[in-house]
Parts: sequence; C-alpha cells; structure tokens
Amino acid sequence: MVKKLNKKTQSVSSSLLNKNTKIIVIACILVSVIVLSLSFGLTTDPVSSTDPVSSTDPVSSTDPVSSTDPVSSTSEIMTGYLKNLSNTHTIPVNLGVPYFDAYVTVNDNIRIQQNLVPIEGVRVDLNETYKQQIIDKLKPNSNSVVIYPTFTSAAYSEPGFYTYFRGECDESCITNLSFENPTFEYTSSGLTAQILYHVGYDFLTEIDVDKNPELLQNYDTVILLHNEYVTQKIFDVVSSHPNLIFLFPNALYADIDVNYDDNTMTLIRGHQYPEPERPANGFDYAIEQEFHDYEYDDECLEWEFIEIENGFHLNCYPDGVIHQKLDILLKLKEL
Repeated sequence: MVKKLNKKTQSVSSSLLNKNTKIIVIACILVSVIVLSLSFGLTTDPVSSTDPVSSTDPVSSTDPVSSTDPVSSTSEIMTGYLKNLSNTHTIPVNLGVPYFDAYVTVNDNIRIQQNLVPIEGVRVDLNETYKQQIIDKLKPNSNSVVIYPTFTSAAYSEPGFYTYFRGECDESCITNLSFENPTFEYTSSGLTAQILYHVGYDFLTEIDVDKNPELLQNYDTVILLHNEYVTQKIFDVVSSHPNLIFLFPNALYADIDVNYDDNTMTLIRGHQYPEPERPANGFDYAIEQEFHDYEYDDECLEWEFIEIENGFHLNCYPDGVIHQKLDILLKLKEL
C-alpha cells in the first residue's frame, strides 16, 4: 500500500474539539474485537466474549526487559519509562485479541467498572503463547530506530499545553512544564510504542536525540510516532534524515525550548501560538502541513504509506486500532 504523493495544499485544522477526542479514543482499545489469523497466519483460539475487565485482582508487576526480550540497544531512558509503567498498570483487561496481555491502572479499572472512559493508557505485553510468532512476523529490519515522543506526552498532561489552548489557563501552562513523568497514552502513541518495543525495535527518546543528535547517523531508517512537540535541534536532524517514516501524522508540528536543569519545556512557536502571528506549524514544515488533517482519521480503514521526498508517511492516526491492524507494522518493514 504505497503510492506516490500528489502535491496538493491541505488546510491545517486548529479544532481543539478534534484534538481532545484523541484522549477519548483509547476507550475503543478496551472493547474492540478482531481476529487477525488470516493476516498473520497464526493459530489462535476463539476470542473470548467476556467483559473487557477480566479480573479485578492486581497482578505482579514484571520487568518489561527480560533475558528473552528481543530489545538490544534501546536507550536507558526508554527502558526506565516502561519499568515505571509496569508498576502503575497492574489490572488485567481484555483487548479482544489473543496476542497481547493488557493492563490498566487501579483508577482506570474503577472508571471502566462505572462505564466511564479510561484516561491513563494501557500497558501491553506479548502473550507468551503467541510471543515468538509475533516477534518472528514483526521483528524489525536492521538499523532502524523509533523515537519516543517524551515532550508530546508532557504537553498533553493536565494542566499543560492543552489547558492553555482551551483558554482555561494563562501562559504559565505552556511555560516550564515538567516532562519528568511521560505516559503511554493515545496522544503519545502509547500502544504503538509498546508493541514496537516488545517485538525488538531499537528506541531513542526525544531527550536522547536532543542531547546527542549524532546518534541518528547510526541508523538507516528513523521512525517517528506522534512527535508533535520537538526542539529545533530535533527537527533539524530528524527532518533531514534520508529515510524517514512517519507512522503518525502531526509530527514535527511545534517548536519548544527545553531546560535540562529542571527538566521542563516551554512552547516557543506553533499550534496557533504566539499572537498575533498564530502559526500552525512552528517550523513551517511542508510535509506536516500536507498530512496534518490525517490525524483525524483514527480508524485507518483505507490506510496506506505515501511516498515523500525522503521516506514515507502513513495517512491515518493508528494508535487506537494498531492492535487490530498489525499489517500496518508488517508493511512498515518493507519500506
């Protein structure tokens, strides 16, 4: 599913309503049911039709990096993120597909029981029965790396950038915002990131890239997630890479400044800030502008990778359905 990009001008939407629906879509992850055996050739048992919450008893937290984990050279920062996630997301839930074991927080488990929308993301591990089959199918090609969107995760915290964008806070919410506790939610490509991690992709965080941009020279392919808020240094080194794959639209959208003395970030330009200029893309980046509106396609019913000057760009926002559409990750390996 690759086609040559036809140059066209796309309007850049600034609808905060559509932005905020990203947080709600995670509910779809917890109730969707699909069988992937035709696409993957895996032998599976019928998918259970039980309640999405299969147990209310906490399970013991496990280290996501074990002696059998395929991860080889992922950054220590990324490994630490996932260790923290295994400590907070301990209540098992049923994703509706047999290939993954999924867990939510105690608070989200209560929300689910009350028919409320979970808001704290989902932790996933590969199910032991299908683990090796999934790894064999989806394991990465050599010399590719994924960049985890640390700063974007922080931007969506509350209070944070979107509190300001909604007019519920002054500029203090876009100034010196902490990025010390990133999350794996829909807005930070959380489900997609975990699946790629568990099947063996190397990971760098935006902190790694910002501090050591020369690291990307070691990789033939750079894969972006929802890296919406980045520094100028990250933008320069990523956008100029010769083989760049956008797995999410709306990446490289707004310019931020980072202070590593206190691990905070400040919005500089983009997302209709500052006044009176109100720029959409903070870097005036043509590729993001052309693909921006695809972020509102969260079903990926007609997904495809479209060729750009220095790589490929997916035409939808896949994090709510990626566990159902693993063929997207199969195609990713061919690019």
